[in-house]
Amino acid sequence: MDSEQCRCEEDGTLHGLFLKCSNIISRRIGGNASRRRIIALLDERGELTQRDIQELLGIQAGSLSELVARMEKFGVITRKPDEADRRRIVLALTELGRERAREPREMNDERLFAALTPQERQELGRMLRKIADAHAKWKQEVDGK
Repeated sequence: MDSEQCRCEEDGTLHGLFLKCSNIISRRIGGNASRRRIIALLDERGELTQRDIQELLGIQAGSLSELVARMEKFGVITRKPDEADRRRIVLALTELGRERAREPREMNDERLFAALTPQERQELGRMLRKIADAHAKWKQEVDGK
């Protein structure tokens, strides 16, 4: 963690608190954050191209290719050429990948958000969805799509 991130976490802003909580969650869940995000995305949306994942998660193409190769090696995802465009690669979860995607969600929510009441968890979820939706709308406007 660099000194800028440390200062930001300690400044008391929402941004700083969010970074601090994000780091706590990452440490408590363990594993590679990008891998978990890819698994969650594929679980939620089904098959996606590498390009789709790259754009949705903001991962560099080279880093994503390397990560996808490791995930395929460990049996979590499959890669295959897109039927419509053989130049594109489609990713999908294997059965093991689906198990990994689903098993920790509720357990992690319970463990990570134990300090909140069920109502507070619902409200936090609503607010985070609102932020994510606003970001997606902003990104569409910026990208001109």
